[in-house]
Amino acid sequence: MRKLLYLSIIYIGLGMGLCTSCSIETSDNGKLDGFWQLQQLDTISTGGETDMRDSMHFWAVQKDLLEVNERITDAQVLFRFEHVGDSLILSEPYYDLRDSSDIRINDPSLLNRFGIYHMREAFYVANLTSSKMELKSDRYYFHFRKY
Repeated sequence: MRKLLYLSIIYIGLGMGLCTSCSIETSDNGKLDGFWQLQQLDTISTGGETDMRDSMHFWAVQKDLLEVNERITDAQVLFRFEHVGDSLILSEPYYDLRDSSDIRINDPSLLNRFGIYHMREAFYVANLTSSKMELKSDRYYFHFRKY
């Protein structure tokens, strides 16, 4: 009987330890979460359209980070973001260097290759479904499909 009591205390202690040592982080980004491929980029000032499917530009959204990735050159930039209503704001860009420390970006011209021209870039979310996303900045209209 005494042995059963000790085993019960040990199992209860282990169970409580496991429950309190782990926490599950969830994201409330809704349809924004996921892996997005840039399909088309429209220039607002000229009305020009560029097919971007072969450019291999991807955006990955998870929790409070957004990664912009150009697969051809393997350029990766991480942003913090805020998604409230029909606004998406990217800020705090860092080069994502997987094998060493990330480097904070202080020159917005380094972001131009991704269609981003400001250290704090604001987008209007024109359309967001489980399979498509359309964002409008002050220069471009981005068309994405969810991968």
